[in-house]
Amino acid sequence: MIIYNTSYILHSTIENDFCKWMKDKFIPLIQETGTFSQDYFCKVMVQQEDGSQTYSLQLFFKNKAQLDKYRNDFEPRCKSIFTAKYQTNIMTFSSTMFEHGENH
Repeated sequence: MIIYNTSYILHSTIENDFCKWMKDKFIPLIQETGTFSQDYFCKVMVQQEDGSQTYSLQLFFKNKAQLDKYRNDFEPRCKSIFTAKYQTNIMTFSSTMFEHGENH
């Protein structure tokens, strides 16, 4: 299992709008790709000193081929939709992980 995690750092003033948009619009959009088997949208339990909040969206892929398909065929469009909505108001970074004990 491969986990593709994207972290979102945002100011608390847009937190409610961000969460609603992610749940109602963005996550359903990426689910339509059919490339991953499961997703989790989580709030990180540490608030930054500047009042910002961090969220995590984890997508679970069965294999590297499915992840590559998502990243090559769908992610650029999804990122452009996200950027059009939030411009520079949210900082994001992504990382790819796999379950401990699996060889990739």
